[in-house]
Amino acid sequence: MNDFFIAANRSLNLEVDDVSLEVRQIQMSQFDLWVGAADPIKSALGNVSDYSDEILKEVIQKHLIECVVMLELITDLDYQSILKTAEDQDVFIQLLGTALKVNQPYFVDKEQKSKRRKRTETNDQGSTWFDSFQLLVSNGHSHESIMNMTYGSFKLYSEAVVKREKQNIATQSNIIRMAHHAAAKQFKSFIDELKE
Repeated sequence: MNDFFIAANRSLNLEVDDVSLEVRQIQMSQFDLWVGAADPIKSALGNVSDYSDEILKEVIQKHLIECVVMLELITDLDYQSILKTAEDQDVFIQLLGTALKVNQPYFVDKEQKSKRRKRTETNDQGSTWFDSFQLLVSNGHSHESIMNMTYGSFKLYSEAVVKREKQNIATQSNIIRMAHHAAAKQFKSFIDELKE
C-alpha cells in the first residue's frame, strides 16, 4: 500500500457472495490485541510481501485461531462468521490475503541499509512503546491522535521523525564544526544570516 492509503486510513472492500466486506488497517488502540494474533502469522510468512495461495493455506492450517482473531479486529465479522467463512477455503484465503495487503506495514519490514545500523537486542531492552509515543508527542501529536492512527501511519510518522532528528543532529554538528574552525567575525556573520 502506498503512503496516502496508509495516512488516509483507507480500507479495501472484498466482494463475497454479493456482500461487500470491509477490511481495515489495524488501529494503535487495538495493537496489543493484534500483536498476540498477528505475530505468529508474521513469523510464519517471513519478510515477504507477495503471498501465494499455497503459503496462505499453510498459514491457515498452522494458525487458524490467530487468523480468526486477527480478522475479527479488522472486519465487522464476529468470531462465528469468520469461522463460517473459513469453511470456503478459497474465500478465506482471499480474505486473509486482503488483510495482509491492507496491513502490510506490520507484516513486511524494510531491509536495513547497512549492518552498522542494525540494533542489538541489548540496545533495545530499555525501549518501550511509550518511548515511541513520546517521540511523536514531542513532535506535535496527541495521545488520542496516536491511538487513532493505524499501525502503518504510526510506523511511517515515527520513521519520519527519526529521520528529521538525524538531519537536525547532522546540521548541528556541522555548525559546531564550522564554529570551531571559523574566525569569530565569520561565525557571527553566519549566525546573523540564520536569524534573518
